[in-house]
Amino acid sequence: MDQILESYPNDVRFYFCINPLAFHDRAFPAGAAVMAAGKQGKFHEYEKVLWENNRALEDADLESYAKQIGLDVEQWKKDKASAEVKGWLDHSQALANALGASGTPAFFVNGELISGAKEFDEFQKIIDRHLDKANKLVQKQIPVESLHALLSSNAGGGKYRRYVIDGKTPPKPEKQGGEEGPTEPLGKKVVEIAISDSPRRGSGDKVVMTEFADFQ
Repeated sequence: MDQILESYPNDVRFYFCINPLAFHDRAFPAGAAVMAAGKQGKFHEYEKVLWENNRALEDADLESYAKQIGLDVEQWKKDKASAEVKGWLDHSQALANALGASGTPAFFVNGELISGAKEFDEFQKIIDRHLDKANKLVQKQIPVESLHALLSSNAGGGKYRRYVIDGKTPPKPEKQGGEEGPTEPLGKKVVEIAISDSPRRGSGDKVVMTEFADFQ
């Protein structure tokens, strides 16, 4: 991502969403750990350490990384176990499922799904194509701050705009069959989710990239 943001400093905005996959038993704890680091303004520092040590994600490892980057460890522990951080991860997982991002990494470039890890050259071709569309709209005096919403409005049958641009706090799943009955899965409902709390880099409005990743 560093190379993309350096190459398109005024055009690209990047969001990072965590999608802990169910078959990775340490993915959710690692996701909670990095979001807790983000509460202290050190998401990217902690993220970097996780990528470098993604085979060492036990609780003791995660705490050692918190110490390594200079976090208030006691506060970090509280945040990591908080309902707020769990809510962020639950919302991110629901968003990934809603958009069809079943694996990681998964990228959306103005709503266009790019599945799997890619080299910079491949991203460059896709970004350049979206920038070409955006620049043509700018020439027609479309406000730059409206470009992403316009360009992504039909992506994924309109799902990307619905979930990412017009996102709202998702409703709690409704219980069926009484208080003790089963909970309706989020995947069977229209769930509006904002990504306003997701870590972001860059300030461009022409191309917005969203990555769903799993640290394990």
